[in-house]
Amino acid sequence: MNSEIVLYSWIFVVVFIGGMIALGFVGMKRTKDADDFATARSSYSPLTMALVIAAGIASGSTFMGIPGLAYSIGTPSLWYPLLYPIATVIGMMFVAKVIKKYGDNFGTRTIPEFIGERYNSEFLRIALSIISILLIFYVISQFVAAGTMFQTMLGVEYGTGLIITGIVLGIYVFLGGSHSDIITDAVQGFLMLCIAMIIFVSFFTGFGVEGGFSGMMDAISQERPEGDFNSFFLPGDMTYGAFWLVALLFIAHLPFSIQPHLGNKFMAVKDGKDMKKLLMYTTIFATFLPVMALGGMLGIAVVGGDAGIHPDSIIPVLFSELFPPIIAAFLAVAVLSAIMSTSDGLIVSLSQIVANDLFRKTIVPRINMSEMRAANWELGLSRYSTIVVIVLAVLFAWNPPESLAVFLWIGIGGIMAATAGPILMGALWKKATRTGAIVSLLVGNVVYWIVYLPIGIGFTNPFGASGIAVMVSILVMFVVSLMTGNNKKNQVVSDNG
Repeated sequence: MNSEIVLYSWIFVVVFIGGMIALGFVGMKRTKDADDFATARSSYSPLTMALVIAAGIASGSTFMGIPGLAYSIGTPSLWYPLLYPIATVIGMMFVAKVIKKYGDNFGTRTIPEFIGERYNSEFLRIALSIISILLIFYVISQFVAAGTMFQTMLGVEYGTGLIITGIVLGIYVFLGGSHSDIITDAVQGFLMLCIAMIIFVSFFTGFGVEGGFSGMMDAISQERPEGDFNSFFLPGDMTYGAFWLVALLFIAHLPFSIQPHLGNKFMAVKDGKDMKKLLMYTTIFATFLPVMALGGMLGIAVVGGDAGIHPDSIIPVLFSELFPPIIAAFLAVAVLSAIMSTSDGLIVSLSQIVANDLFRKTIVPRINMSEMRAANWELGLSRYSTIVVIVLAVLFAWNPPESLAVFLWIGIGGIMAATAGPILMGALWKKATRTGAIVSLLVGNVVYWIVYLPIGIGFTNPFGASGIAVMVSILVMFVVSLMTGNNKKNQVVSDNG
């Protein structure tokens, strides 16, 4: 990497880290209790939260993994960035208002707690809490992206990059929890939109390629003849090989917005009346950010299809090829925004599995502990469990996976399968029952692992496995709820409590 780029990258990284830590202190001042740490309840405008949610949806995968897939296999991979934000927003339209209402009425802090209250079931809350531990795969993928960025742009060892990332995240998340998460993510989300706009303009002008746009298209056809813009599918591929596989990818993302680190963001919107604005802004931001995939296609023409680089590093390499060192460094470091914006929310969510779902809701009611002491313990657990999550993420990310975009779905695919019936179907259908939710959660999760793991069917595409399991989960929810709907004990708690 150009020495000037390395120098400027270090300057921008120091400024970026300093800014994030400073915002962490702002978040700390706004954090008065464990509820503030967990949700930042009713504190922010719909525009701010739309930036935060869009940034959380995009993540390091959108800014590095998806461009890496586009660089590796070409046009067929563009189904992913085209469809996942649409499916995510559609799912959000059904569940956001319900989650916000339950947060306001019942004081729920997490998605597992929400599902427990909605179905009046401690089993559902605990089961989803345990399943949500799978989010660690998502955290690991973000750390891998950060380590790769530090290695590519700053010339440091990959492991050193992981440690720096862990320290920075640890400081500002420890300080202010959800407030720090939201404040930093809003800034990071804005930077992400700026980078996506640069990629969008660069692609459609064929910037850096002789002959402009037409020259770029010719170069892509020459470098990736099996993946140029005349190729919609990649025969034999288990993700993009046929229309039905792409359809499963779309279905798998319908429950995406109800992941623990995204669903709890709805509770931070100031007023339930702002939810329409939130959905409108989020749709605009979330559907635009995935144009980052076009950077991978541009990279084929600019860098070459056989440049000997790791596909996930194509964006920082592309920046170094196209722009002066100071601009390339700024843009590449800004990609850290995508990584940090998802990592911090994931870390807070995982900490709440321990502090809220297991300690406050499960252990405290069974022991003789004063309310004040329990609140202090919960806030302490919220903060210190973030450190445990970060240490585990660094350790597991030490040997990076082949593809970030696929790796992160190994874990969250199971969460999608478990929540599709109880939450997505439950938001649409008032006749959903507790028994239906329990059976749906268990069957959906089991089907996902049976389809995906080699000891089962061994379906190597986690998107497809999740899509199949999501459909099964919804079907089971419908059938079992019809069978048990006459039992009053199975009725769902009303929205008004």
